[in-house]
Amino acid sequence: MSEQGRQRWAQYGAALVLVAVGFGARCGLQPVFGANHAYTIFYPVVLIAAYAFGVGPACVVAVISGALGYWFFATPIYALKFDADNLTLLGIFALTSSSTIYLMGGMSRAVAETKVAQAQAERLAQAHAALFRELNERVTNHLQLVAALLQLQARDEPDAAARKALGEASARTMLISKTHRVIAGEGGELLDFGAFARQLLDATLSARSHPPVRVEFEQGGLWLSSEQATSVAIVLLECLNARLSSDDPGLMRIGLRADRGMGRLRITEIEKALDPIAPTGPSLIDAMVEQLRGRFSSRSAAEGRVSELTFPLEYGHGGQGLAAPTLH
Repeated sequence: MSEQGRQRWAQYGAALVLVAVGFGARCGLQPVFGANHAYTIFYPVVLIAAYAFGVGPACVVAVISGALGYWFFATPIYALKFDADNLTLLGIFALTSSSTIYLMGGMSRAVAETKVAQAQAERLAQAHAALFRELNERVTNHLQLVAALLQLQARDEPDAAARKALGEASARTMLISKTHRVIAGEGGELLDFGAFARQLLDATLSARSHPPVRVEFEQGGLWLSSEQATSVAIVLLECLNARLSSDDPGLMRIGLRADRGMGRLRITEIEKALDPIAPTGPSLIDAMVEQLRGRFSSRSAAEGRVSELTFPLEYGHGGQGLAAPTLH
């Protein structure tokens, strides 16, 4: 006999045990019920059997329970009864039991179908996630290949200006590849933007051969979705590029925090008086601020140039404070 067949027979055996328990309970309650409530104790027995064992065992339980109630507890006991009262009570028990079995069977089938559909959806989601990871990996690898080809072309380029332009293009392409790998690896989870920004700026400064600009992160933290992290990172890089264009040594202090559903990026540039960042015409900062539905401001202060980006956080993402090392 197969495993499924043994399990089915075990369900029928358990259903018979359940009937025996119900019969024993009804016999124990005979002093209380007397000649009344011949079938009362068997209603929950049928219900439990339909829920636990399925339609077939429940039908067996209903038939046996009806027979036991009719023969042992309906008056006159131990005799065939064809009067209207007994037939009506037996008919009500049969109708109630069949309705219970039908409804419980339908619920069980619906639950089983839902489980199957959920399992299929999970398998499909896992397959799509695997394809998405493969796509991200391929995009990253292709970007790295482009960066390598640009670097190779730069080595063979006799013109110094073209060689420099190709080298910068190679470095930026490699930076894009690293950024894509970090963001794509987060999936739908929140991204620790503080850690991500440190890696991004470190890679940017490395690509620029470590210019004499120090970057420090203040205590604080910010958790963003990948979409918001991308936009804020572009604003941060534009501010860094504006600082590097002056080609003067200095310190950039970056603060990240979340407060009452708003995210804030504050960049303070110290050691040299600088004019506020005021892009002429459309700029990446304007586009990212519009995408974030936020506000960007830049002003000159006693401590240096202070640029600040504020924007509403998606789903109320919060921040957590961590001390940050200095990037060189």
